Amino acid sequence: MRTVIAFFLSCSMVLFAASAPWAEPPPVLVLDPDGPVDLNGGQMRFAPDVGDTLGDLAQRFSDGKLSASFADSAAGVRPYQPLWGLVELQSGAPRDGRPPDDWVLASDIDGLIALDVVLIRLGAETEQLLAHDIRRPFAPGDYAVTRLVSAPFTLRPEERALLVVRMVHGAVESLDLRLERGEAVRAQAFASGLALAAFYAFLLSCLIIFAVFSALMRDSVGVTYAALLLLGLGFVAYLDNFLFRWLYPARPEFHLPFGIAFLLVLTALGFYSAALSLSRFGGAPGVRRPLVVLAGGTLAAIGLVFVLPVEVMATAAYVLLAGMLVAQVFAVFHWDRLGELSRRLSRLIPVIALIGLGGVVVLAIARSPVGALSIPWAIKGTYATLAVGIMASLSAGLIDMRRAHAAALAREMAATRKEAATARDLLAAERNHARMRELADHRRLQMAGMSHDIRQPLGALRLSIEGMARDAPQETQAQLQEAFDYIQTLTARQLDAARDEALAEVQGTPRQDSADETEPYPVSLVQEAVGQMFADEARAKGLDLRIVASSAQVRVPPLHLMRILSNLVSNAVKYTDQGRVLVGVRRGRDHLCLQVLDTGPGMGPEDLDRTRQAWQSGADSTGHGLGLAICHQLAAQNGLDLTVVSHPGAGTVFSLRMPRETDT
Repeated sequence: MRTVIAFFLSCSMVLFAASAPWAEPPPVLVLDPDGPVDLNGGQMRFAPDVGDTLGDLAQRFSDGKLSASFADSAAGVRPYQPLWGLVELQSGAPRDGRPPDDWVLASDIDGLIALDVVLIRLGAETEQLLAHDIRRPFAPGDYAVTRLVSAPFTLRPEERALLVVRMVHGAVESLDLRLERGEAVRAQAFASGLALAAFYAFLLSCLIIFAVFSALMRDSVGVTYAALLLLGLGFVAYLDNFLFRWLYPARPEFHLPFGIAFLLVLTALGFYSAALSLSRFGGAPGVRRPLVVLAGGTLAAIGLVFVLPVEVMATAAYVLLAGMLVAQVFAVFHWDRLGELSRRLSRLIPVIALIGLGGVVVLAIARSPVGALSIPWAIKGTYATLAVGIMASLSAGLIDMRRAHAAALAREMAATRKEAATARDLLAAERNHARMRELADHRRLQMAGMSHDIRQPLGALRLSIEGMARDAPQETQAQLQEAFDYIQTLTARQLDAARDEALAEVQGTPRQDSADETEPYPVSLVQEAVGQMFADEARAKGLDLRIVASSAQVRVPPLHLMRILSNLVSNAVKYTDQGRVLVGVRRGRDHLCLQVLDTGPGMGPEDLDRTRQAWQSGADSTGHGLGLAICHQLAAQNGLDLTVVSHPGAGTVFSLRMPRETDT
């Protein structure tokens, strides 16, 4: 049958050449044995497949009725409709007796569905060099790594033959056919194999490292982008027909639906990763939910792949992919929580990659020549740029965030250590306070015991002295009675205070302050009582003890005020050898200042500091160092301010500042 067709074509070509000498024959492509021959120029003629036989095509080719423009011819066909291409070849090998060179037709057309190559020799049989169709089981012999190659053929010196190519394109029509020597095809296949192995090995190792790093850092965004980039690498492998070759070589009907479904899964994960990254690194809360909805809708569209025509679903998948890329760019430009360097890197690299990809797509759609640029390798370069850029920016951003987190954690730890130190100091203060309370309780118990033990001897002593003083003047008896009343009241108050504090601690109720219950009384009562107590002692030393009585009202517990004033007057009389001791009151707007002035030896700065400390006395003191300490303690206990001004050799002034009550 092939012999008959070849004979018919040969006769047709001869008859046409003889009967139409005015028609310009198509150019003859002379094969140069020293290099490859590009068929993308003006040597090939094209025509849509409208059911013509090979004989009709050969006749129209000879008549010059086929188009010399691939773009014009491709514009008249729909996707998945065949397109014919014909070129007449002539061997350019010299007649030197060497064996004829073998030639191979190689195709780098991206997205090609089918490619049939037929060689028609004049006066010989037709040779089927290639019958490739991705809708048929995978044929390893049709490929040299990823390039489609025909079976080799030879032409004798000056021999002519008609090369007929039938192409079926997908969404984009392109022309990339070359005639190459067999050894050149094998050498290029070896180099291409090494390049592809390096490409996939490098990116796969980077993605695995990035995925493990993100998982160890517990970064869900990084893990999601690692999965997205792994799917992207898988889709690149799909475009290289590796999945067809390894997963389902005998089921070609799966190839196109599988590719569309694969692309939809990739697009859905892209929408979801954009939404997740916005929730982690950026704002735009109103965009996240629509992106998640788009991700779910894209996954649901997978079910339509096996229902609707492939052409419809392929177009829908491309539109969704473009939307996903726009969403990714939008998300990248809203990663405001990354560091400055990471933010710039994440915005720059995707823009560069998308510009490159968009340029390739525009050139491919416009069927413009792109020089030596291969669309598959342009896709790989774009993917590699995106992958490396996303991994670098996310890793740098994650490192920056971890550093910021570590710095914040360090600050929190420093604050925690400071709080712990404060807590330790507080605990130490509480322990010291507890020890002081125990000591105070012990001292209070001692004072109560002493007060209790002294009451009976004191009562007996009072009866005895009163009996002995029956014949003394009335004034002397009154002074003795007043002194004993003061001592007995002091001991009774000590016992009452100790009892009240003990009951308050046992019952867990706060101790009532007796100061709030004291009725106002004139300061003169305390002044006169203290003056009577120390008048004889001052007279015996030749001192002038002068009490300037004041009618001003106060609420200070009288016993406490008497203890303070008696201690101050006692010290003044005790340490003043000559001169006088003056007790008086200065009135302020809302306060009183009870003062004790003496003309004694005075005190230096060191002695003044010791007046506030118990059991600390001056160098010339013969006391126990308790009197002035008790005065300061009682003043602080009642909210009073006791100050002292003294200079050696110039006397001393004690001033007790206390609230003033309104005179009635």
